[in-house]
Order: sequence, then C-alpha cells, then structure tokens
Amino acid sequence: MVFQPIDGVEGKIATAQVHEYLRQLILDGTVPPGTVLSQVQLAQEIGVSRTPLREALRMLQEEGLVLAEYNHRVRVADIDINEFEQFYASRIMLESLALALTLPHLTSNDFDKMAALLNQMHVAGERRDHERWDEGNRQFHAILSSHTGGQMREIILRSIEAGERYRRIKFQNLAHAWEVAEVEHKAIFEACREGNRDAAVELLARHLARTALTVIALADLEYEPTAVRAALRLVTGKGGK
Repeated sequence: MVFQPIDGVEGKIATAQVHEYLRQLILDGTVPPGTVLSQVQLAQEIGVSRTPLREALRMLQEEGLVLAEYNHRVRVADIDINEFEQFYASRIMLESLALALTLPHLTSNDFDKMAALLNQMHVAGERRDHERWDEGNRQFHAILSSHTGGQMREIILRSIEAGERYRRIKFQNLAHAWEVAEVEHKAIFEACREGNRDAAVELLARHLARTALTVIALADLEYEPTAVRAALRLVTGKGGK
C-alpha cells in the first residue's frame, strides 16, 4: 500500500502525529494484519525522519499492534483471539475491583465528566465515528478506576488500549453494537451515581464480558471463551455458563 505524507506543524512532524497516523491505519484495517513495513520506505513515504518514526513504532509495539522484524522492519500483529480473551478476562477481574474501590470516592465533578463523555459517545455513535467514540470510552472507563493505586490503574488503562483493535471488530460487524454499548454505559453510570456498588460492579463485569464474547464469536465461532466466563462468574457469583 502507499502511505500519504503527514502534514506537520510549522514543517515539523512530532512522534505523536506519526504514532496516531499509523495507529489509526492499523485499527481501521487499512494496513491489515501481517503487513511487513520497512522503516526506510515508510519514512520516505510519510515524509518523516527516522527518529520520530522509530519512537512511534516502539509505542505501537508496546500496544501490541506491531512486532519487530529483522533488518529494521516491523510486522503488523495478527489478530490473536486467545490473547484477547486473556487480557479481557483479566480486565473483568481487575476493573471490577477498581470500580468497587473507586465508587465511594467519585465526586460530582467526576459524574459531570462521565455525563459529558456519555454525550460524546452518543454523538460519535450516531456519526459512526470510531476515533471519537474510542476516546470517550477510554476516558469513561478511566474514571471508573481513577481512585486506585498507580500500578493497578496503569494495567487497566493498558488493557483498554490493547482491546481497541478488537472492539472495532464488533462495531464494524454489528450495526446495533453502538446502541447496546450506550445502554450499558448509561446503566453503569446510573448505578454509580446512585452509589449502588454491587449493581455497578455487576453491570461493568457483564458489559466487559458481553464485549469479549461478542468479539470472540465474530472472530471464531468454535473458540470456547472459558477464561471470560470464569471471570464473570467470580465477579458476579452467577451467570457465565
């Protein structure tokens, strides 16, 4: 494929611009899994020096979107449903715990931010704007773990980022997925605002599990999501047969 040059600010192209440009091409499938990219050729095509490109590729590698190859090449990572299930099962457990710890400390300002993010996701969903929706989703879930220790929160935020590529499978294949996600997010928000910790935690766990199970079913009908179902049972004490 042919990449387009990146427009810099005052002629300068920052690492963040390169990272976001390549990230979106991978997430929306423009650069498909398995594609091998030459750093030399890529730098020439997008009009950037090797330093910001190397740093952007390092960031993408940390997110699990690319893998290092020989001779200064990288390969776009394949879709790995087993890996996806493992980090989503972990996320169900950890984010549920984080919400239980966070909820008593949420402030009116937190709820105002969450309401604004729900509106942002609603508008983005109507427009089918993946990038804007994902941004709102990341921030909404970040608030749910905002009063936890640094390490726990960092793991959760990394898992949210890692799952973005897989979540797009759901939105690209199910037209009603946007509306379902909106209903689930609103229910979590209302339970949090009412101070109902048990309901909020269960709604969150089921929301995460439903996303994981939907993506897995779309990617591989024969795959048995044992870890996700077990995580859901442990958090809710029911379901997840």
